[in-house]
Amino acid sequence: MTNFNPEDWLETAVRGLKDYASAGVDAAVQNNVSQDSGLDVFEVMMEFPSDEKIITLLPGKKSIIHFELDDIQDHILGFGKNVAKTVYDPINFHVSEQEGRRHILNFDVGIWTWDKSGGTTARFRARQILTNLFTGSQAIVNLREATDGGDGQLELLDFTGGHFTTDQVNDVRVFRQVNTNLQIRVFSRTPNPVVTSTIEDIGYDLGLVIDDNLQL
Repeated sequence: MTNFNPEDWLETAVRGLKDYASAGVDAAVQNNVSQDSGLDVFEVMMEFPSDEKIITLLPGKKSIIHFELDDIQDHILGFGKNVAKTVYDPINFHVSEQEGRRHILNFDVGIWTWDKSGGTTARFRARQILTNLFTGSQAIVNLREATDGGDGQLELLDFTGGHFTTDQVNDVRVFRQVNTNLQIRVFSRTPNPVVTSTIEDIGYDLGLVIDDNLQL
C-alpha cells in the first residue's frame, strides 16, 4: 500500500488510491460466495481505457474499473506565508519554512464489462464494491488508514453519480457505468523550504553605562 507523502502529493495520492481500490476489489471478490465462476475478475486502471486495451481484454473474463483524474483544485491554506511546517537546524542556525496547500482531486470513475466477463451481473457487483469502498463513514476511515504514513493521508469527500449504458466494440457489447465522480482531498507542503537565519545570542557591551541624568 502506498503511503501519502505531502511533499510528493500527486503521485502518492494517485498510487495510494489505486492500491486502496485494488485491495478492496480483491477482498470483495475473495469474499464473494457466488457460484458464477470467473465472473469476478477486475482490473483497476488509473486512466480512461484506450480502445486497444479494451480489445485485448474482450476475449477474456476480466472487466475494468477505471479512475481518470480529470480535475485538480489547488488552494492556499490561509493568509500570509501559509507556513505548514517549520524545521530548525541547530548546526547552521537556520529555520526552514514549508508552505502548505490544499488540493481537491476529482476522478471520473467507470465500469466496463462484457458477456464473457459477466455482463450486467459483473457491472452490478463492481458498482456495489465501489459503493462500499467510497461511501459512508467507515469508508472515510478505511481510506485514511490505508494511506496514512504518519504525515498525511487521503480524505474521502464525495462519491456520486453513475448510470448504466451499453456500447459496442468490435461487434461486442460492452456494459458500462458512466458519469460517476469521486472527490479526494489532500494537503501538501513545498519540498524546497525557504531558509532564514536565526538569532542565537544577543551580544552586550560590559562597559556600557546608563546615564540616569539623560534628558529625553
